[in-house]
Amino acid sequence: MLGVTVGEITIGENGVATSTIGLRTSGTGAVTAIATWSAPGEDGRTERLNLSGAGSYTQRLTWSLGERTCGKTVTLTVTTLPAPTGGPRSASVTLPACPTKVTALNVTLNLPAAPARTAAARVRVTASGTGEIPVSARFAVNGDPVATRSATLSGRTSYGETFRHVFRTRPCGSTLSVQVSAGDRTDTARVSVPCPPRVRQVSIGEVGTKGGLSAPVSVTAGGTQPVRLTVRFRAGQSTHTRTVTLSGDTSYSRTFAYEVRLPCGTSWSVTAATTPAAASGTATRSGSTPKCPEEEPTKEPTKEPTKEPTKEPTKEPTQEATKEPSKEPNPDSPGTSE
Repeated sequence: MLGVTVGEITIGENGVATSTIGLRTSGTGAVTAIATWSAPGEDGRTERLNLSGAGSYTQRLTWSLGERTCGKTVTLTVTTLPAPTGGPRSASVTLPACPTKVTALNVTLNLPAAPARTAAARVRVTASGTGEIPVSARFAVNGDPVATRSATLSGRTSYGETFRHVFRTRPCGSTLSVQVSAGDRTDTARVSVPCPPRVRQVSIGEVGTKGGLSAPVSVTAGGTQPVRLTVRFRAGQSTHTRTVTLSGDTSYSRTFAYEVRLPCGTSWSVTAATTPAAASGTATRSGSTPKCPEEEPTKEPTKEPTKEPTKEPTKEPTQEATKEPSKEPNPDSPGTSE
């Protein structure tokens, strides 16, 4: 009669499985014990022990599984020749699941255009198994931590996860970063946070009108980003436009000129506008050159009236004038006496 026992299997840190088997016999004759190690994904091992000369035997058996033994069920089965009473005996041990290993980690960071305030870190993780993977994302502005988000991934071998942080105010002009840790890997992403340039005020100083139009223009901006300034001149029916780009400062002063004839009485205007628009709106100056002097009406030379010759009224001859002259008496006439 043969009896077989298989002791508990232990797995050492070096991946070596160990167990002790016992055999009892009814005599001292030869007996062969056949021990077979097995585990999923492993080739296994079979060992034959030839025993004799005693009624009981105790043997320590080992099997080297290699480094990665986690998650496996190791079995030792023992039978004998001649066959044992009750058949072969076996023992098994299931090792804890292997910790899932992160094999790839990639993170991208995005903050939409202003005025958006929500930063989104998109994380892609590839793992060797379906076990739990702790993931954390730390947001920072110019290197100073501002928020941490975390999650635990499990059940798959690849993941896509998004972590978000909403800022109270958009961190204009700063560098936003996020550092993501998943398993034993880390990855970092950074983005600059641009904001549209803000223009507080645009103004026009005293406009000169000698030799044309000359206008000093001042611009006050809320940042150093580029600002486009457009100055439009009008003089009577004539127009002229100048456009420049200002950047690198928060205060600008430029003088613009338009060489144009400005006869007396000419109306003119100067308009300054920025892109983006200034909080104060568009600046305008207008006026006109002095009025032309009034022309005196041309006087026609005074003509002396032509004098008609004065006609004296014809006088009727008086009676005396009409009387016949008295005739002297002829001495020879009769009736004449001395």
